[in-house]
Amino acid sequence: MDDEKEIISQKANNGIGIVEFFEGKNILVTGGTGFLAKALIEKMLRTTPKINKIYILIRAKDKGAAFNRLKSEIIESKLFKCLEEMLGEYYKPFILNKLIPIVGNIYEPNLGMDIITS
Repeated sequence: MDDEKEIISQKANNGIGIVEFFEGKNILVTGGTGFLAKALIEKMLRTTPKINKIYILIRAKDKGAAFNRLKSEIIESKLFKCLEEMLGEYYKPFILNKLIPIVGNIYEPNLGMDIITS
């Protein structure tokens, strides 16, 4: 019983270990240019900076168009200003290293990704 109380107390003090869980992990986010996904991405980058990569499925005709959407709709979004202020001059290199646009569409087979990507 005392062991259970100790474990519960530790979890209450240390959270549920989300930061540690995502350290070094890669994740895929669909709908990445939508508001909820952007909020999730910003929160993950701000609170779990040791996450490895966040792959973002973006509906676009090619990689260039996907990157342009990533830049204009996510990286330059007002939602990311706090992170930009925190990181200063390191913001762009940090975010470009972490966020990887993937051309796709959730309505298509294999998420609309080409055979190499999928």
